[in-house]
Amino acid sequence: MTPAGTGSKKSKAQSFILPAPIGAVGRHLPRFPASVALAMALNVVLRRKLPQDLFERLDGRKVGIDVTDLGTVMSFRIRGTRFVPCRDTSPPDVQFRASAYDFTLLAAREQDADTLFFNRRLMVEGDTELALLVKNSLDAVEAPHARRALRRILKLAEPFVR
Repeated sequence: MTPAGTGSKKSKAQSFILPAPIGAVGRHLPRFPASVALAMALNVVLRRKLPQDLFERLDGRKVGIDVTDLGTVMSFRIRGTRFVPCRDTSPPDVQFRASAYDFTLLAAREQDADTLFFNRRLMVEGDTELALLVKNSLDAVEAPHARRALRRILKLAEPFVR
């Protein structure tokens, strides 16, 4: 299915994985700076678009994002109406794991989470109710400028997609 105005979805299970040396380097870098960057981006793009009651339901919960081919694991907590990067190493309440390309497909709405999940390209660990709440909330967000920028990135990656 294609959300209105987003163009057609990729029907084949196409993917792109960053070269292994990139992940090897990423696994040795500190996690906190990437978590800061992610939290800042989420605050800019999503904070004003998400409903207040969602922030109340998520308050204090920790979310992890594992970009497998980049070797980077990021995490943040919801505090009030803000995304706050986590420095602690405690396990997240829910963790999403996928390649950088697949996360970009999700954010650009070129692929939906269910398709990636059932094709085993998106893994979810932890609180499944929380995962569904996050997924459904993100599905409802309209961020056309961000999606347009992400689609340009995907267009640049096309020659490398198999």
